[in-house]
Formats: sequence, structure tokens, C-alpha cells
Amino acid sequence: MVGWEFPPDHSGGLGVHSYEMVRELADLGQNVTFLLPEDRPHLDVPGVVFRAPGDDRDRPMPPGVQPLRAYVSPETGTITNLSEVADFYNAWIAGLSELGPVDVVHVHDWFGTFGGHALARREQAAMVVTVHSTEYDRSLDHPWPDILRREAYGIAQADRIIAVSRHLRAQLIDRYGAPPDRVRVVYNAVRSPGPEPPPDDRPPTVVYIGRLAAMKGIDTFLKAVARVAPTFPTARFVVGGEGPELPRLLHLAAALGIGDRVMFLGRISEAERNHLLAHASVFVLPSVVEPFGIAALEAMAAGTPTIVSKTSGVAEISANLFRVDFWDIEEFASRIAELLLYPPLSRTLGSQGRHDALREGWRDRAMETLQVYREALLDRRAP
Repeated sequence: MVGWEFPPDHSGGLGVHSYEMVRELADLGQNVTFLLPEDRPHLDVPGVVFRAPGDDRDRPMPPGVQPLRAYVSPETGTITNLSEVADFYNAWIAGLSELGPVDVVHVHDWFGTFGGHALARREQAAMVVTVHSTEYDRSLDHPWPDILRREAYGIAQADRIIAVSRHLRAQLIDRYGAPPDRVRVVYNAVRSPGPEPPPDDRPPTVVYIGRLAAMKGIDTFLKAVARVAPTFPTARFVVGGEGPELPRLLHLAAALGIGDRVMFLGRISEAERNHLLAHASVFVLPSVVEPFGIAALEAMAAGTPTIVSKTSGVAEISANLFRVDFWDIEEFASRIAELLLYPPLSRTLGSQGRHDALREGWRDRAMETLQVYREALLDRRAP
């Protein structure tokens, strides 16, 4: 399996999906080797072998592959030589040896498509690509040509393509020309966070958790908060996560007059996130584009009533949440106020949403993924 992020060092749903998928596949008896662009010796998942460039000083780099340093911008936290890092990673993947028999090469998103395909071709293996989001989504329709090229290549070469929602599947068919009979939907899932917490008498808390990026629509959240905050003087409004939009969002909160009402927590740990969701009154995900929205599913699993934009894939697996147009600030504000004002509605939506979120788990998603592998292998071996 070819990845590029893995917990605890991850920024979104791709990392969570990768961890849960390899864990379940290994538990189902599959031999899993997970590839990463940098060595992380602390990773330990039973039954999973991790490989990365430079992970074994006694194992030489593949011929022609030279070590490369990634340069990270201190202002945005992004890699400034991303294309060069991707080229290095793909060359390393293509030259990998000592893997043993390989039946399927499963690539996540765009970062390892060239190397993944070269490895699959060399090993006469099936190639599966899971698309978690597209460059059109991440860039709000201003794609970086190099990423788009790598993404399109993986989609074109894959024996099977997995999309994390029906909405994303339609985009892969319409915008990338993916053959409909090769594209399957495998949703994300969550693990149960434990018993639903009892109601408490803390001040109400309205929460957004996720990457601070333009596609997440956090402007809408802050503008909705500006309308709601005067009516609920004891309420807390929390933004958890990091990303390139943080400086601008801090300025926007101040300009809206809510700088003292909104807490920007920055990067939060898994334990902090779980605690925050367990005690939140409302979770809001106002994304402009959201192929799935695993943070919303985590909130629902915690029994927190949830509001998402109509573009969110998570709404495909549950009707027990509020869906709002991403641009409709007034409607977001109205729904937040409604949930804070009417506890019976809040409790009902939270309880039913929790049931939907936990109805199927990562084991179910791993079984669905195995079926996709079988289909890809049958196609590959057909005369």
C-alpha cells in the first residue's frame, strides 16, 4: 500500500483511513506492506511492515535514486519543493526490492501514482487507487498542473478506483474520464468512542475541527458565529486544527468583532479531539467542497448534533444531521441557534446520528476493499 501520511503525523481523513485500513486488512490475514515517503520508526501496527527511503542503513537506495531533502515553509507549513519530493518518492517506489510476492499495489491519492504503477507493472500485480479528494477540490477549481497530471495518471492506469463517496465517484467519471465500471465507493468509518456521554451543565460549545484550508469554508463558520454569539453570551466557539488559512482567519474573527469569543486551538491531539467532541453542543463542517468529512462522522459517533454543507459526502450515509448550502451564512446561524435553544431536538439528532455513524465500522470497509481487490485481480488475470 502506497501512502503519504499516517497517524499520528497526519492532517486529515487520508491518514486515518490508511491506518484503519491496514490494521483491519492485517487482522483479516492479509500481508500488508505500507510505504511512506519518510522513515517513521515509531510506527507499530501488528501484521504491517512499514518501508520508507533510508529506513535501513544496510539496504541501499534503488539504482539512480539519490536522497532528497524536503523544504518546509515556516509561514504555511507546506513543502516548497513538493514536485521534487514526489519524484524522489516515486523513483524509490519503482525501484523497491525484497517485497516478496505482490498481488495488489494500492495507492492513496496522487503522491505515489507513477511509482505505484511502475511497481504494479513490474510485479504483474493489480493496481488500485483510492481517491480521497481531487486537486479540483483542494484548489477550489484552480488546480496545480503537476498534481493534476499525477492524479489523472493514477486514475487512468488503475484496474479499480475507490472513491470515498458517490459525489466523488461522479466527479472522477465526469472530470477525469474514469470508466464507471471500474469505480467503486467505499466510505470512511469510525471506531466507537465509548458510551455516549451524559448531558452536562457546562456552557454550550460550538465546534469546528479540521484543516484550516480554503476548501473547508471556515469563513462561513465565523460569520455564522458573529450572528449567533450575541444571543448566547455564555457559549464557547472553538476552531481546532492548523493550516495555511490560520493568520487570515484570526484577522477575520477580529474584524467580525468575535476575536474574544472564538478559541483557535491549533493542532490538537487525538485525546483532545475526542474530549472536545464528547462535550460539544454542536459540530459544524461548512466546507465549500468535502468529498467525505470524517470529522463530522467522528462528531456524530460521539453523539454530537452535526451541521454540514450539502457538498459533504458524509451526508450520503446519514439523514440525521442538518445539511446547509455552504454559502448560506444565515441558515448555518439559524441551525446552530436551533440546536442550542431546543435540547430535545439536539438530543434526538445526536442520538440518531450516533446510531448511523456506528452502524458499520472499519471492518466492513476493509471487507469491501478486499472485494475491490478481487475484482481488480480477476480483470488483471482475465485472458
